[in-house]
Amino acid sequence: QQQHFSSLKDQRYFVASRRTNRRSTSSSSSTSSSSSFLASSLSFFRSGSRQRPSLNQSSSSEIVNAPLARDHHPTGQGKNNNMTTPSNMPENNENIADQLARGNQPAMLAGHKYEAISVGGFETCHMFPSLKLCFDIGRCPQKAIAANNLLLTHTHLDHVGGIFAYVASRGMLGLEPPTVVVPPGTSTKIRAAMDAVSALDGCQMEATLVELSPTSAEGVRLSNGLIARAFFTSHPVVSQGYVVYRSKSKLKEEFRGLDQKDIAARARSGVKVNEAYEVPLVSFTGDTDVRFLQPIVGDISDIGDGDEDDVAYHRHYRDDVDGETASPSDRHDTRAVQTLRDALMADAFLCECTFVDDSVKRADALAFGHMTYQDIVAHRECFTKCRHLVLTHFSARYKAQEVRDALQERLPTDVWERCIPLLRQFSESSKDNASSK
Repeated sequence: QQQHFSSLKDQRYFVASRRTNRRSTSSSSSTSSSSSFLASSLSFFRSGSRQRPSLNQSSSSEIVNAPLARDHHPTGQGKNNNMTTPSNMPENNENIADQLARGNQPAMLAGHKYEAISVGGFETCHMFPSLKLCFDIGRCPQKAIAANNLLLTHTHLDHVGGIFAYVASRGMLGLEPPTVVVPPGTSTKIRAAMDAVSALDGCQMEATLVELSPTSAEGVRLSNGLIARAFFTSHPVVSQGYVVYRSKSKLKEEFRGLDQKDIAARARSGVKVNEAYEVPLVSFTGDTDVRFLQPIVGDISDIGDGDEDDVAYHRHYRDDVDGETASPSDRHDTRAVQTLRDALMADAFLCECTFVDDSVKRADALAFGHMTYQDIVAHRECFTKCRHLVLTHFSARYKAQEVRDALQERLPTDVWERCIPLLRQFSESSKDNASSK
């Protein structure tokens, strides 16, 4: 029962055969057999999860109000807490990068199990089994099916194409409908696409689609109790990045230094001695050009010469699309800017870096909504606040060693020493980058 399903067809055949065999049993034994089967057959998909979700869980999302994350490193936290101050340098990044490149088991990233694949233009999916969430789902890796929560940054196929297999597989295996967080204005089209695939396949496509705006003072509470917030990015289609927070509490400033008995007495009398705060655990940009940093670093539209025809065309297209959901004032909204600052300070900051050499000019990369190593060098102060900097979405034109050598040579030391290049499926032969499995 704990077999490794080689394809979605195998999964359906196995489930169908089990259902046929159960018809001869009583309803009570059928229920018991079904529960046992689901628990065992999902053990592969749920590898790394700290706690298996109940099949009878209630609704998996709700909108919540929460304070701004202004104090990420309050005093009094235990030594075993996963958060570290930005001054503490990350360790074992080379080992993490090697393990991610092999892809045979999860790596530990900032205290969380993590697996990922991202090849520019082909496939992107970042999986955190212990947090029960994924960022984007280009082709639906099998282990992504166990994630209760999916956060989509934009609707290009290499980032959203696997949503149909993801939702259908969860329904087939008896899991609760997932929570899918999407950019504003995209849920109707995503639902229409899911309905079309459902009609073609004859499967159920049940999912809770939640639109989240970066300007909203509210966040989305995920089924695992974490909170997701969004920040603006810059790409030829509507796009946004995400920060995932854990909510904690700490003693209010005015009560620090008081005797413990005094504090306990105040609490018993009804005085609120604690206050809530949010810790940014992991953040992800999705696809973006460097202008997602503009609310913090100022205008960066003048970045040198590029192909003027391409630049003019794509800037016009992107401005038209962005105009549907985000004005310049929106991008400087207090909540949106604070979430962006939190993204840069997260334990793990996952950031795209499509081009790592000088074969593509910064202006041309900007026109197509992507970043180069030069953007990171130009704004290095934004990339030295996190504990781990996972660079991702490299172009398939590169070999793995070319990426490592280029980044080590070109990035500032304080950026490189916290950098983890994501190189799964990048081989020593460029032509195999997108096809090797």
